[in-house]
Amino acid sequence: MTASDEERNDSSVTKNEKEEDIMDLVGGDGPWQRWIFMVTLLCCVPDGNHNMVMSFFAPNLDHWCARPPDVNISIKEWKTIALPPNDQHCSRYKFINFSHINEVAVQNITDRPTIPCDSWEYDDTVYVSTLLSKFNMVCDKGWLVSISKSVFISGYFVSNTLFGYLSDKFGRRPVLAISDAVAVVAAIICAFSISYPMFLVCRFFIAAGVMGMDTTAFVLLMEIVGPKYRSMYGMGSHFGWDLGYLVLPGLAWLLRDWFKIQIVITLPCVLLLSSWWLLPESPRWLLAHGKTDEALKTLTKAAKRNGMYSEDTEVKLKAIISKATKLNLMVEKRVKLGVPSAGTLRHKELNPFSPGVRGVNAFVYYGISFNTNEFAGDPFINFAVCAVIEIPSYIVTYFVIQSQGRKNPLAVSLVAAGVSCLLIYPVPKDPWWINSSLYLIGKFFITASFSIIYIFTVELFPTTVRNAGLGAASINGQIGSILAPFVRELGKATHPVIPPIIFGVLAATGGGLVLLLPETNNRIVPETVEDATEVRY
Repeated sequence: MTASDEERNDSSVTKNEKEEDIMDLVGGDGPWQRWIFMVTLLCCVPDGNHNMVMSFFAPNLDHWCARPPDVNISIKEWKTIALPPNDQHCSRYKFINFSHINEVAVQNITDRPTIPCDSWEYDDTVYVSTLLSKFNMVCDKGWLVSISKSVFISGYFVSNTLFGYLSDKFGRRPVLAISDAVAVVAAIICAFSISYPMFLVCRFFIAAGVMGMDTTAFVLLMEIVGPKYRSMYGMGSHFGWDLGYLVLPGLAWLLRDWFKIQIVITLPCVLLLSSWWLLPESPRWLLAHGKTDEALKTLTKAAKRNGMYSEDTEVKLKAIISKATKLNLMVEKRVKLGVPSAGTLRHKELNPFSPGVRGVNAFVYYGISFNTNEFAGDPFINFAVCAVIEIPSYIVTYFVIQSQGRKNPLAVSLVAAGVSCLLIYPVPKDPWWINSSLYLIGKFFITASFSIIYIFTVELFPTTVRNAGLGAASINGQIGSILAPFVRELGKATHPVIPPIIFGVLAATGGGLVLLLPETNNRIVPETVEDATEVRY
């Protein structure tokens, strides 16, 4: 018998023995998991806070060329004599006669030469202070708002790559604490930004930190619950993001000052520095890295907390740990023999995502979410409604994926989001609430698909590369997210209907690409690269 035949037989025996998920032995859903869920839920709040807050840092404000400091006239008089009626935001008349205000006001002065504004005044009836006014991100600098959103998402890109690798190598718990510390330091410095480049750099590191917390906490949560509870906990974890999203309009309405808002949304990150003492290390990660004593200690604690501990449980745990150790040694031996490699896993599992399912999903989600300032009506209410619509989306999606799996609900939700956006084009603008309703329907379905993709991806990758795998699969998503803010600029430069058409076509196409993915519902997650390459869904 060759070495290859011997390893194949060992692998077959190991898979036949591994019939029960290790977390089911200690209670796949109990007080131990619920406590960890509550902490990980809070770890997702800062991500929602800091990602979506630009809508209130740089809201749509009325602005106009600033009055000369030595001229004492009202805003109404200034707009009448100094600003051309076809562009009262970005230019003023080159020559202004202040000595005959009343006479000038009634003259036909539309043909007079104009010059661009060199400074601005802003409507302060709603906000006391904004970044829009601090850095004059208006007129020919209006694109700086979109840049700031894209730079933030770029921080996600780096975080998924760096913290994903570090988490798989050094553990979930230390990386969660480090990423939180990065977010705290960057957020505090950001509040005292004295220039736009300084603000961008800080936002980049805030994004890296909060995404590191969010992703690592999510992976930890998925690794400590039983297979049949992954849908419930996975969907539930998204409420942390939505909570951070939902509190923003309330904070902005109360504070109306970007500096104060920044300080308040940084407080959860400071409190979460305690997560180092509140959360355990993932027992799956400990087993995958040969830390059997620590894994047994953590699993025993979980079993006792869940009321599942007995001598029989301890015997079974030791048996599974022994098998896991044997499997790890076997995999190391197979790797030395050259069969198979991690590259095989990347080819098999990442290829379905490479056409852009995650990129399309993130592109449409952020494109709709960042666009609330363009809706008619009160900006605080519009933002809150877009956040609230995610709650029923999560609830409905949970029940759907319990019975229908992952693939079909994901495909249907993407197509439905696309159709909703496309209907905005033929539907008349009046009454205004019809278009707004279609946007909300699109937001409902794209939120559903966004939440399914997270669970889907975690279930595809083995423990040894799960965090890195989630980060790698998210790269296309981050590219879509980076591009999403500029669709707003494209709509302003061409036609307002262009953004929803782009969102609609891409979402519907993404729904078709989902059919390339395997189904993972109620499957035991793979522990090693060896498991993942040989699994048949």
